[in-house]
Formats: sequence, structure tokens, C-alpha cells
Amino acid sequence: MNALPDTKPTAPSYLEQYKAYIGDLGNIGTRYATANGFYLSVVTALLGILAFAKDAGPFVGSQSQLAIAVPAFAMLVCWIWWRTVGYYRNLFAAKFKVLREIEEEGSLFHTYGREAKALTEGVPPRSLLTNERLVPVLVGVFFLLVLISGVYRQCR
Repeated sequence: MNALPDTKPTAPSYLEQYKAYIGDLGNIGTRYATANGFYLSVVTALLGILAFAKDAGPFVGSQSQLAIAVPAFAMLVCWIWWRTVGYYRNLFAAKFKVLREIEEEGSLFHTYGREAKALTEGVPPRSLLTNERLVPVLVGVFFLLVLISGVYRQCR
């Protein structure tokens, strides 16, 4: 009976896996940038609708309805945007963890381990995605204030 060969990949196949994983990471980065651009465009369009409705006067149906519906919808978009950035933050963290494992197991240069160490020397920086997660929160707070203002004006 033949014994099964050791299934642990050799260094060259670790290198090929590493290259493929780096390519996948780049594709995910592109999708992340596209998603952020989409959410920013939607929020900008909603802000434009509010500005147009204010200046359009009698040409727009019910300004008070728009003053409530548009900010409420924008807040929902901001919440989804916030969750999307959080998802990508977790996905990138997992991808870099796997890359560090491939570097370790394949006896490759520990690029991402060294980079993480260099970044955390001295004052540990905040994650870029943690900072980017603040953008939809701040925009959402702005639309919350617009919504409160719209409700207040309608109740007067």
C-alpha cells in the first residue's frame, strides 16, 4: 500500500499562492474604492435634491415631505455605508493575516509582519478604515440635523 505524499506545499507553491492572494487583495481594494465612491455619489445626490427642493419653491410637490424623506433615506444610506466599510475592514484584516501566515509557512520574507511592526513602533496609528468609518457617521449626523430641522418646521 502506498503512503500518501506530504501535502504541505513547497516554497515555490507558497510563492504562487502569495502572488495570487496579493492579486485578490488588489481586486478587493478596487471594489472597496468603487463602493465608497458609490455611497458618496448617492449622498451627494441626496444633498442636491434637498438644495433643489429648497430653491424650487412651488415647482416641487411637498417640500415638507422631502425635508423628512430625503434625510431619513440619506441616514439609511450612511448606515449601510458604515457597515460596508466595517465589512471591508474585517476582510482586509483577514487577508493580511493569511498573507502573514503564508510568509511564515513558506519561509518567505515577512513583508506584512515587518510592516505592521514598523507602523506600531512609537504611537500605534489608527487604522485607515477605522478613520474612514467616521465619514458616514459624520454625514449621517448632518442628515439627522437636517431631518430634525425638517420635522421641527413641519410641526410649527
